[in-house]
Amino acid sequence: MKCPKCGAEVKPGSLYCGECLQEIHWVPEYNTVETLLNKEKKAKMQMLKKQAKHLEELSRRTMPSLKKRVLACLAVLSAVCVCSAVYFYRENSYSAQYSMARGFYAREQYDKALEYADKAMSINPKKDGAPILLAQILKEQGDLEGAVKILEGNLRYHTSSQKYYMNLIMMYEEARKPDKIKNLIVQADSELIHKNFAYYLCPDPKISPETGTYDEELTVEVQEEDGVKYYYTLDGSTPTSKSPRYQQPIFIGKGVTELQVVGENVFGITSDILYRKYTVLVEAPDAPDIMPESGNYDTDTEITVEIPDGFRAYYAFDEYPTADSTEYKAPVKMPPGGHTFYAVLIGGNDIESDVASQYYYVGD
Repeated sequence: MKCPKCGAEVKPGSLYCGECLQEIHWVPEYNTVETLLNKEKKAKMQMLKKQAKHLEELSRRTMPSLKKRVLACLAVLSAVCVCSAVYFYRENSYSAQYSMARGFYAREQYDKALEYADKAMSINPKKDGAPILLAQILKEQGDLEGAVKILEGNLRYHTSSQKYYMNLIMMYEEARKPDKIKNLIVQADSELIHKNFAYYLCPDPKISPETGTYDEELTVEVQEEDGVKYYYTLDGSTPTSKSPRYQQPIFIGKGVTELQVVGENVFGITSDILYRKYTVLVEAPDAPDIMPESGNYDTDTEITVEIPDGFRAYYAFDEYPTADSTEYKAPVKMPPGGHTFYAVLIGGNDIESDVASQYYYVGD
């Protein structure tokens, strides 16, 4: 029992407190309901204090470990996010798909390269790398026509790309389509393309004289350029590589002549066709002069015909001559007996003179 005054412990049976001498009245203790509740309450309070103290201690011990675990979780989550981003990038990035395509192309794995190049072009058709690579892959697989179609189909996105034009031109060259090269360059919207690829185009022919009406026969000259072949027609038809090739001035005779000339360069690309129309009005020449005059001659006498420039002379005995008769090239010996010598002049435009004649008798 404890002293009610000072709280010191009192020995059982003592009448006074050993500390403060307070008189002690010994009364038997009874466990009333209230006493029991107070004891239970105190016990719970002590237990709660112990649990709180234990939790505080536990918290101090486990906090660093918990932080480490949280940081580790965050690191793992971050790594997962990075991997997801990389995967998304690989699956959806033009650069990644194009890079993969180039790698497979370098290793000649053309099917894989085709797959990634197609993905890259689908992601961003305005980049010129993917369609060019796709065309190169198709060409390596033997599909040159498909390669050309790929580049033609995507040209609208790359009208200023010199690299794109060069690749398409090279494809046209290999496919032997020079007219496609010409149209590609001529129809380009970019002045830079016109300037940088002008060397592919064939210069138009330069011809003199100009279209007109002339009072004499003439020759037409084509100013030749290095590496260019010129072909022409005189009947107004379209010239091709199977037409006569220009190698010397072209003779234009009497009448109307429609001249057309086209050039073809070393790439097989043709120029524009140049057209000229010449009208030549020429009077027929006088009948040729025949010497000697009609008469009697000995067997050694020769006949001569005077021929003006630009004409040929044809002759016959005792009949009118034509272009199918014997052409006069040297003096003709008189035959025995009496004969009439006829001669006619024919120009380059087939214009004919009047027929001249002399009668000769050779004999005793």
